[in-house]
Amino acid sequence: MNSPTQRFNIPQNQDRAMQIYMLGCVDFDSLLLLQERTLQEMRRKESDQAVLFICEHPPIVTIGREGSLRQLIGSEQELKAGQIEVRWINRGGGALFHAPGQLAVYPVIPLKRIGLGIPDYQTGLSQAVIKMAKEQGVVAHTQPGSSGIFSRCGQFSFLGAAIKSWISYYGMYINVSPDMKLLRLIDSNQNDHRLTSLSATLTREASMSAVRESLMRQLVSQFGYQQTHIFTQHPLLHKVKNQVYVHT
Repeated sequence: MNSPTQRFNIPQNQDRAMQIYMLGCVDFDSLLLLQERTLQEMRRKESDQAVLFICEHPPIVTIGREGSLRQLIGSEQELKAGQIEVRWINRGGGALFHAPGQLAVYPVIPLKRIGLGIPDYQTGLSQAVIKMAKEQGVVAHTQPGSSGIFSRCGQFSFLGAAIKSWISYYGMYINVSPDMKLLRLIDSNQNDHRLTSLSATLTREASMSAVRESLMRQLVSQFGYQQTHIFTQHPLLHKVKNQVYVHT
């Protein structure tokens, strides 16, 4: 078990600001396109400002660079029957099932401009999740050889970051209170870690709003941002409304 200690110290900048979009349930393709446009815009600027997208997704399976179709063995028919799409994407990690109740977190940060390397960026993400979990009453930790975050009941968070032109995108996923039957349709990791959620660890329903608020604060603190501008919608996004997904 790794000790949850911070390994870096980013100089605080009073003028450094982060735009935070705390969104609802957003379809995956729209959020992916928004990240790409944000990254391109950030690349053209000389600013150290950052953008953070926090949302949930309707059911979809994504497979990262370390994933394979073997993680879907035994579930392909169920996925097809539920009309659940499987997508290959350019992030770290393997196959993940995304569904409402799982928090998707996408920091778009100009790492080089704030003096941050990739290992320290990954540490910052892990620390933010660990400290957020502590505020919810869950003791969390990392494990050697894994990019996930664990509680006493198993793995509840997955880091799947990507870097382009020294700007971060994608990010991490936190199982707050999803339908675990859905998430267990695929093998989300290859290390035999039990898959769990914050709600299962607490043995009560975890508050999504409390997790969002806490994680937002922790990420702002970890990466040295002093100012925040919070939004609850984005004109380029398509939100998913009034859709019900039933797993039997």
